[in-house]
Amino acid sequence: MKSRHTLRWILAALIFGTAVLPCLVYLTGVRILGPYGPGGVGAFYGMFLRDLAQLRPAAWTLALGPAVLVLAWRVVTAFAWADDA
Repeated sequence: MKSRHTLRWILAALIFGTAVLPCLVYLTGVRILGPYGPGGVGAFYGMFLRDLAQLRPAAWTLALGPAVLVLAWRVVTAFAWADDA
């Protein structure tokens, strides 16, 4: 049961990392740095997907970051609440 629950969280984190987080990065960049040169959010997302396909580390870090955090939290909580028996 716990593994199925964890897998759901990881899947949600992967969806967040590939669908929502790039848009948030784009919006933050536009507010802080100004307009994005090649176009709007669609161009940014297209470049993000291209960078994923080209195995660029920055794109994969953005996509996998939330899932890694979920896994790290799961490991920490597993050890924190492990039975001492």
